[in-house]
Amino acid sequence: MEATSFTVRWLPGAERFAEAHREAGQQLDNLCAPHWASILLGADGIVTDAESLALVAGTVLPPGDPYASIPEGARPRRDYRQALPIAPGPAQGGTSAHGLIEAVTKASGATRALVPLLAPWTQERVGAVLRLCLEHPDWGAVPVANVRTGKFWGSRLPIADAFAWLAGSNVVPPAPDWDVGHVVTIAGTVQGPLRSLLIVRDSYPRFGWDAHHLQPPEAMAAALERGDGREGGIVLYVTGDDRADVERASKDAGFQIEGWDNGTPWPPHGVEGGTDR
Repeated sequence: MEATSFTVRWLPGAERFAEAHREAGQQLDNLCAPHWASILLGADGIVTDAESLALVAGTVLPPGDPYASIPEGARPRRDYRQALPIAPGPAQGGTSAHGLIEAVTKASGATRALVPLLAPWTQERVGAVLRLCLEHPDWGAVPVANVRTGKFWGSRLPIADAFAWLAGSNVVPPAPDWDVGHVVTIAGTVQGPLRSLLIVRDSYPRFGWDAHHLQPPEAMAAALERGDGREGGIVLYVTGDDRADVERASKDAGFQIEGWDNGTPWPPHGVEGGTDR
């Protein structure tokens, strides 16, 4: 039988925050975006917490049953150390892309930045983000994706199905774990003979293998497009010194450098809209 090879390739910025991601554990409810910002900043020696970042970012919390805003099998985490604004309705909470960018800039004194990439999201556009990271390893860029989880494959893809997919066979993917606006990071890829899968890092350890799960690039593209009347996108976490170079190269790759409307208003003059958990 002919041997088949599979290659795991981590993005240049992935290893730097792996330990901080493990130590952070499950996110606080409804603070997915500030959770990731605190992990990335902390890995670079900038000490802050999700609640402080959320206040700067204009995050608002949904009221009501805490189990309504977490995936099945998880337990609520509402041990907030600071008081956060409450939205008037259960579907009206979240963090805007613009607010998250502002929070990272202020918390780091502009030594770190989030460069927003906007595009009609396709499998090819997702691949273009990966190429930017791999072709410029000195950036150490981390792609942070604002997605709708209902477009993902379920996080517990059987390993045999993963290998079959990578080798070119079609499989029946697991149903999505939940269907909300969410924020994840892309840590790397698994390349097979005919297809690839993304290694997605999540903020819920119950997903996949210790909060890592595999997604086809086309599922990531669909999750970024969302299809729920709101927009998604990717920000690249980089140093402030590299920001101009990242923006220039991203424009050359066909991306617009601007934020998107995920339903949470910015500036935070009100709390209507928003569903990111």
